[in-house]
Amino acid sequence: MRRTLGIVSLILGAFALLLGLLAKPVIYPSLTKVALDQDSTSISRGENMQALKVSAEGVEKLDGVTLLSTRRVVGIPGLAEGNNAFWQTTVRSEVEDGPLLTLSDEGVSFDRTTALATNCCGDYIAVGDAEAPEEEAEREAIQHDGLFFKFPFDTQQEDYPYWDGSLGRAVTAEFQGEETIEGVSAYKFVMMMGPEEVSESQGLPGALFGTDEPVEAARIYENTRTVWVEPNTGVILKGLEEQNVHFAPRDTSLPTVPITVGTIGYTDETVAANADEFGSSGSMLALIRDRLTWIGLVAGLALLALGAFLTLGGSRSPRAAGGYEDGYEDGYGEVDDDEAGYSEAGYDREDDSGYDTAAHDGEGDSELLTRRMHRERDSR
Repeated sequence: MRRTLGIVSLILGAFALLLGLLAKPVIYPSLTKVALDQDSTSISRGENMQALKVSAEGVEKLDGVTLLSTRRVVGIPGLAEGNNAFWQTTVRSEVEDGPLLTLSDEGVSFDRTTALATNCCGDYIAVGDAEAPEEEAEREAIQHDGLFFKFPFDTQQEDYPYWDGSLGRAVTAEFQGEETIEGVSAYKFVMMMGPEEVSESQGLPGALFGTDEPVEAARIYENTRTVWVEPNTGVILKGLEEQNVHFAPRDTSLPTVPITVGTIGYTDETVAANADEFGSSGSMLALIRDRLTWIGLVAGLALLALGAFLTLGGSRSPRAAGGYEDGYEDGYGEVDDDEAGYSEAGYDREDDSGYDTAAHDGEGDSELLTRRMHRERDSR
């Protein structure tokens, strides 16, 4: 049993030691890669917002409405190359229990670990027709820059470049501290964009601006985007945008017209689901990166030492009082009653250098007693 336990300890110790040695250089890098076949959906909601509804019937201003933005991300493994992933994202913006306002489709290739755009695999963008969403929109090639879907694994407390589709370039995501989201520690990043002119429109309906004449106006984009990131996975747990996108007429005497104005962010359900999934996976990655090496080494060495002790350590047989077991160590056989009596009385067999064991069998009890008394006297 002891030897079996020792062998088991040796096996477990070797495994723990190997696990500790491989944790950071092998296991951690293999886990810090996004999935090629990603499939996820996030929903954002904004109340009391202003928006524009554009249709064949004309342009309509919407005030005090609740907007929903549904974003689905699907990975396309067949388009990925090397250490890159290719994800397709579709975004639908609509009035809650109302009409669809905008529809877009975008394909992005990015590094599976750093999450930075690589443009390796045919990035594109397409803007759909809200009145005919089932029709496939024409795709246009695009060059992305910075982060798009997420932050890198092992996100640091520093600024990062983050893609903004309205500006068509990366902006600075500024680190602004650490907060707790649904019990999960998260890094807070803020991006401040605009106000900046992003396009120009001519011949806009004058009725929007309170005039009878067509209006030329600039599209002004202003947005403050705040994201809370689980740092070990780089996943965005929560997002919030404070948008002020509007038409500003070239004729400054005319009023501005809101396109999208208000605050919209992840729903509570989306935030809770993200925190539940990526809070636990983030903790696991942190354990592997920071502590598993030492845990494996210490536990492994301890188990190896225990296993060696149990397997190789000898066992000693118990000896009877006076140095005898069941018989003489030199093979004389069983101890008879007289000799047992000597042992109990303190007789030291090793000290009797002149004692003749062969003659012992023929001697009487009195002679033996006389010998013993002489020896005790001489010893004094």
